Amino acid sequence: MKYDEILKSFSSRPFFETADLLTLFPEDEARVLPRLSRWVGAGKLVRLRRGKYMLPPLYQAQAPHPFYISNYLYSPSYISLYTALEYFKLIPEHTHLIQAVTTRDTRHWQTPSGNFHYHSLKTNRFSGYSLEQMGNHAQQNALIASPEKALVDICLLNCGEWDVKRWRSLRLQNTEVLDPDNLFEYTRIIPSKKLARGIRALIHVLKETK
Repeated sequence: MKYDEILKSFSSRPFFETADLLTLFPEDEARVLPRLSRWVGAGKLVRLRRGKYMLPPLYQAQAPHPFYISNYLYSPSYISLYTALEYFKLIPEHTHLIQAVTTRDTRHWQTPSGNFHYHSLKTNRFSGYSLEQMGNHAQQNALIASPEKALVDICLLNCGEWDVKRWRSLRLQNTEVLDPDNLFEYTRIIPSKKLARGIRALIHVLKETK
């Protein structure tokens, strides 16, 4: 297995795993792993996490969106929380951390492509997301929570109550995109007294912004 062969195999799909290499190239894993480590050290590969790699931007036929990387890095997952609020222009702040929700354990990875944090959510609450097209290439698209579900996830996953004062602290903007009926629907399908109280407080704040 040579580096040029890696480029030829993955330039149009810059992500790959150790298992992919072992399938493509009939070499012993004990020989492949040290070679991958050397290429990472030389800047020829980017290690996203153990066993998952990406070609550096110079050799990518299409630069993947950080949200697409997030979906790939830890699956199943979708972009949510403050990252989704920023994407939908619901908050004025820029969030440096890319936040996502997963049904797996909570995890965090700091990579050259960004800092990714995944919050664990119960399977029966893992919903309210769709594929958002952010470009004309598949690697520019990603699974993202709806604006309403991002707020629901914030309420569910942050400690403490989400009262009127706390919702006001987010300085929500462009709230016309939010559907109060959708927010209330989540209180019906997700049995949580904390969520019900939080959504009632959020609706109160939304009425103030009209």
